[in-house]
Amino acid sequence: MGAFWKHGYDGTGIAELERATGLGRQSLYGAFGDKRALFERVLEHYFERVLKPSVIDILDAPGSGRGNLERLFDLWEQAALLPEFNGCLVGNSVSELGLRDEELARALGRKFELLEAALTRALVRARRAGEVSPALPIRATARSLLATAQGLAVVARLRKDRAFVRGIIDQSRRLLDA
Repeated sequence: MGAFWKHGYDGTGIAELERATGLGRQSLYGAFGDKRALFERVLEHYFERVLKPSVIDILDAPGSGRGNLERLFDLWEQAALLPEFNGCLVGNSVSELGLRDEELARALGRKFELLEAALTRALVRARRAGEVSPALPIRATARSLLATAQGLAVVARLRKDRAFVRGIIDQSRRLLDA
């Protein structure tokens, strides 16, 4: 997962996968079939081990929907400022492979749909609790937050400026006050 996350699909060769897994070429092919099949498994693993616990589980946690969104914003800021931050594997893969592999594009799109749905659930809970305006456009706000998160994941790979990142996070918070 780390090799694909850092170098992308095209930038990760079989030799790199051998080093990353400790498996020889024959064992890799025997276990996974080919590089693409391994990549598909990596995307599922990433979603279950990284995105679900660090986004969906936070948003779906009991308590305040607004508070859960605030925790997520804090996490985005912390992650974006880490020196080893590699962005989002799903977002990176969409930009790298989305236009040339329709099957993978659909699978990646489903991951975005799951993230959007979790954001929507948290916003609905926040609205019901009076934590955001009753006029807040839930679906548009969820999509805006998803796009902001993905944009931040791309830009923060190069720009580690705390004020820059905080400005993006603060604007996400202001969306909830509209």
